[in-house]
Amino acid sequence: MDFHKLNVKFFAEKGSDIPLAAFIPVFHRWIQEDKLEGFLVDVTEYTHVHHGPGVLIIAQEANYSVDEAEGKRGFMYAQKRVPEKKAEDHFKTAFRRALQAASFLESEKEFAGKLKFATGHFEVTINDRLAAPAGSASQAEIEKTLKPFLDHLYGAGSYQLTGEKDPKKLAGFVVKVKNNPEAKDLLTKLK
Repeated sequence: MDFHKLNVKFFAEKGSDIPLAAFIPVFHRWIQEDKLEGFLVDVTEYTHVHHGPGVLIIAQEANYSVDEAEGKRGFMYAQKRVPEKKAEDHFKTAFRRALQAASFLESEKEFAGKLKFATGHFEVTINDRLAAPAGSASQAEIEKTLKPFLDHLYGAGSYQLTGEKDPKKLAGFVVKVKNNPEAKDLLTKLK
């Protein structure tokens, strides 16, 4: 299965009340400062869409966003194209970039102490309905690669996977980890 269109969304623990418009100038500043990996192109906002994609940084390789899909705010990294060939490397790149960017956002002066993303509660989906159609076959294929990756990152038996059952949604899992490790500890494992 092709995993290159991988989405990772870390759900917000704190900060769901921050207006989406507050993220726009920060994202513009990140582009000016070349703060994230990849070629950053522009910022777009969907603040007018209820439970929508929120505010995004459009990049050549991926989109970074404060997302509100299904009424659940979180920080999402949506990978579009990357040089990796192996599925494990796609997971490693997506998680590293998502965690790094979410950590940067939490530490911005505008959000310090007001925003926190849960490193132990997140969603992993494949944004390619042709390569990963919704259903048990796709779920099994994703799980086969995701579990060893999560075992390394969080420890075997320390998390619960809940597979997406709705055929109208992207194939993937919601993951809940027993603890909420520090992003810096996870990033060390992803180097």
